[in-house]
Amino acid sequence: MGFFSNKQNNNGYTNLNGMNRDPRSYNNNSFNNGYDNGYNNYGNNPYGNNDPYYVQESSPVRNNEAFSNNYGGTITLADFTKKVYTIMFLGLAMTFGIGLFFTLNPGLTLSLLDRYMPVYYILAGVEVLLVFVLGLFVRKLSPGAAAFIFVCYAAINGVTIAPLLVLCEISSVFSALAATGCIFGAMSAYAILTKRDLSGIGPVLIFGLIGLLVYSIIAMLIHIPMSDLMISIIGIVLFMGFTAYDTQKIKAYYNSVALNPEAAKKGAIVSALELYLDFINLFLYLLRLFAARDN
Repeated sequence: MGFFSNKQNNNGYTNLNGMNRDPRSYNNNSFNNGYDNGYNNYGNNPYGNNDPYYVQESSPVRNNEAFSNNYGGTITLADFTKKVYTIMFLGLAMTFGIGLFFTLNPGLTLSLLDRYMPVYYILAGVEVLLVFVLGLFVRKLSPGAAAFIFVCYAAINGVTIAPLLVLCEISSVFSALAATGCIFGAMSAYAILTKRDLSGIGPVLIFGLIGLLVYSIIAMLIHIPMSDLMISIIGIVLFMGFTAYDTQKIKAYYNSVALNPEAAKKGAIVSALELYLDFINLFLYLLRLFAARDN
């Protein structure tokens, strides 16, 4: 499809816009919804190392050991993990529900873009703002406010990815979605079951993203054979790694907020956001690969 061509000098939907939709992946040929700036700066403690509730890895809170909280009961690591994935899947359901609605109504989508393109740019800007607010100021937000921001982000994301879905074959969309679910599940399971500490791969993944940025910029300026394929494969591998890395960080989040019930609610949202972004980026790179296959 044309919108995957390196000859298009933009960072988003072919000629639908010229904006960089993915500060995290820095992929000039697809508008992934990552946001590297600030995305992985939360560290193991999403509320900063000066948080009086911060619990290092030597924390007495381990595995399924419960602690009292304001939920009216107790919460375990399993409960916290369940909450993280529930929030993430609700966000994904909203995003893809909205995106697929527009996909099944391509005439409506293209008509809205023609008439309200400035609104689209505004929504994309709001989307970037929301993810940075949630990532950088979550400590100052109430749990309700953090949840509201996440819901708004997921909804707007569904609108902003709709044009890409419309430009793809519907079979490619569903194939990419199915493949993303399988790969994401496999990498999450690996991160949970392995005894290997994956915290050390964080810098490698960030370095890989920077390398992808450089390669994408070069590919945008000069013609590089097979660059689309290389960018897609590198992106898929990187976000497979991020999926495992962020999955294993759930325990660190739990330990860091175990003594603060309110922080636990916000920590679950931040962790869910990271996994949500991993899923979305993995999906978009796979979609790009499948769409290129169909051409």
